[in-house]
Amino acid sequence: MGDAVGATRGSGRLERVFGSRQFFWLWIAQLISATGDWLGLLATIAVAARLSEGSEGAAIALVLASRVAPGFFLATAAGVLVDRLNRKHVMIVCDLGRAATLFVLPFVDTLAGLVIASFVLEILTMMWSPAKEAVVPNIVPKDKLTTANSLNVAAAYGMFPVAAGIAAMLAKFAEWLPDEGWVDTWHLNETGLAFYVDGVSFLLTALIIWKIAIPVRSKTER
Repeated sequence: MGDAVGATRGSGRLERVFGSRQFFWLWIAQLISATGDWLGLLATIAVAARLSEGSEGAAIALVLASRVAPGFFLATAAGVLVDRLNRKHVMIVCDLGRAATLFVLPFVDTLAGLVIASFVLEILTMMWSPAKEAVVPNIVPKDKLTTANSLNVAAAYGMFPVAAGIAAMLAKFAEWLPDEGWVDTWHLNETGLAFYVDGVSFLLTALIIWKIAIPVRSKTER
């Protein structure tokens, strides 16, 4: 494993800042993934408010609870499961799963369906994150790990303003769409567009991760 990490070290500007080109692309994938997470959360809250039937606060709280609950009860099990699998494959499958769920969400018209979809998204995110964290030491030299961790935190929490800006632009774009049947058929409203863009972001993340050279652990190591 040490040789694999050493092979990622280089002398270019990217290597000096990120430690390796592999981590740079993983960080880009995390930027896109984090933006998608925030965008999806904003859209989910908006849909929960629309489906609330007068109990807006309770509906939003229920949806948010479905995003938080898996972390309390399944985080340890997810970490153990991820540690026994090929982490690169786990991230790709989770991204594809999140994309598929988000492409279905524009057609969900019940609060129960929204809660189930939110729960599924959180489970997949909960598996993606530890897989990503476990990959970092394999592609970043030891002396760059602190910097890598800081960059990860910045990517996770710093993309909320970007997601909010994208949500605002999508809302404006939805207003410009013609009042025609195909717009209603595909639910190309403010939240529907957000879910579609979010789904595409996870497809892009899966493609980036697929192209990253991540050292494969032996069965014994897993």
